[in-house]
Amino acid sequence: LMKAPLIISSSTPRQNAAKAKGGGGAGAGEEDQGQNAQWRQDARLARQNALMDVVKCVVCWTLGAFFLAGIAWAIAHWTVSLAVPPHVVAPWWALLGFMPVWFAEPLLQRSAAGLYLRGTCGQGPLSLCPTSPTPFALAVPVLPGAPWFCGPTPLPRLAASAAAAVVYVAVEWLVSPLAAAVAGTVGPALLLLRAAHAAIWICEWRVNLLWREQKG
Repeated sequence: LMKAPLIISSSTPRQNAAKAKGGGGAGAGEEDQGQNAQWRQDARLARQNALMDVVKCVVCWTLGAFFLAGIAWAIAHWTVSLAVPPHVVAPWWALLGFMPVWFAEPLLQRSAAGLYLRGTCGQGPLSLCPTSPTPFALAVPVLPGAPWFCGPTPLPRLAASAAAAVVYVAVEWLVSPLAAAVAGTVGPALLLLRAAHAAIWICEWRVNLLWREQKG
């Protein structure tokens, strides 16, 4: 029988252990590099999503501003063409001034950091009631820097909404329907500017949060 030749290695056991350790270190380094690359890719996608949320928010609020301005001019045209008395159209002007300001905060919460067409939104934990004995998380997250419209409680926003309604009615009653239509255009434009500012600020806050996580 022929014996298999012996293969004698010139490396010592210590050298062999060092080689094995070096191979493991290289594998760990490659794994860390892969994780860093994946994290950078996720961070880039998160930044792109934040910018897209700003675009979506501004587009939605712009469409809403044009819609409200169109309603204002339609009411003014209807008032002038049909010679409608001021007290008849006063409730419509009041609603047109009150509703956008009152619903500005929840609408911003549903659009500034992503579009949330469903779910419950609010400015804090939901209160308990017999129908929901256990607390549950809000479906729509609270925005950073919230509230963005008229103070931390609903009372200032209620006062601002009532003031806008009174201004619309007073302008239509004391000046002209054309002046009321102009006011009905300026009001939504101001809300649009505030919403755009909030969306940009929230986007910057989210991006800065990603950079802090990367440095940490």
